[in-house]
Amino acid sequence: MSEIVLGIDIGGTNTKMGLVSQSGKLLAFETFPTKGPKDFDEYQKELLIVAEMLCDKAKIKLKNILALGVGAPNGNGVNGFIESPPNLKHWGTFDFVTPISELFGKKVFLENDANVAALGEKMWGKAIDLQDFIVITLGTGIGTGVYAHNKLITASHGLAGEGGHIIIEPEGRACGCGGKGHLEVYGSVTGIKTTTKEMLGEDLQFRDIFERYMAGDKKMMEVIDQTAKYLALGLSQMGALLCPQAFIMAGGVASLGSDFVAKIQEYYEEYVYPPFRGKTKVLLSEISTKEGAVLGAASLGFIRYKESN
Repeated sequence: MSEIVLGIDIGGTNTKMGLVSQSGKLLAFETFPTKGPKDFDEYQKELLIVAEMLCDKAKIKLKNILALGVGAPNGNGVNGFIESPPNLKHWGTFDFVTPISELFGKKVFLENDANVAALGEKMWGKAIDLQDFIVITLGTGIGTGVYAHNKLITASHGLAGEGGHIIIEPEGRACGCGGKGHLEVYGSVTGIKTTTKEMLGEDLQFRDIFERYMAGDKKMMEVIDQTAKYLALGLSQMGALLCPQAFIMAGGVASLGSDFVAKIQEYYEEYVYPPFRGKTKVLLSEISTKEGAVLGAASLGFIRYKESN
């Protein structure tokens, strides 16, 4: 049997889990709500229950998996802590790796959720042949995983690469982190819902926004065009510093598709530092929005396990 890693993506709304082979094949997949009154002790018990369900589906034993790879908001790969995630404030700051390693009896590797998305793109996605790229995860919030000179950039403290908290509107919308005007509150699912309410006076769920945009609703197309401008503003600031070969868009908002990404590219070329125009492509991740974060987390497990042995 090929080596198998349990990939876990802890999102602000849902947790996705999957068993993944070294070739990137998803053998079993489950999801459950992250949010709710549960504290972390309750949450980790649920992780184990779902992991056992996955193993039953895949007809393997939990003891036979190689390791766990985990992507989490504000996950710190240096110290193994999750540090005050903005969309899970009730969790606070705590050691994630030690109790989960003890619970599962396996090595556990943790990184910021966007960092694991970048690792997944490098191992199995659009970045296989790239040395300098940034993955933008567009979900409840916005995460950025940064590769430069073929290396994931995390800095000595383990938390580098928080592009979602670039300021694009001084004194703008309040961000969950306590700041104001951050890219996250304009270009994420949450941000699009706010923009829809501001521009159209309608309080809609993202699936309704998505359906109306896909159906060619002119007013909703204006909302999404404005969102593309917001994102391009943020990307142009990242581009001025790093001039990556590509930005790779992933997550729920990326489901708006190639026309949306083309709009971001158009505005990016308008906003970016002029000498950098034409040097960076805005791409759409081809790793499934539903399953891609789990593949990224699994890639972390494979990479770090090999480095540690």
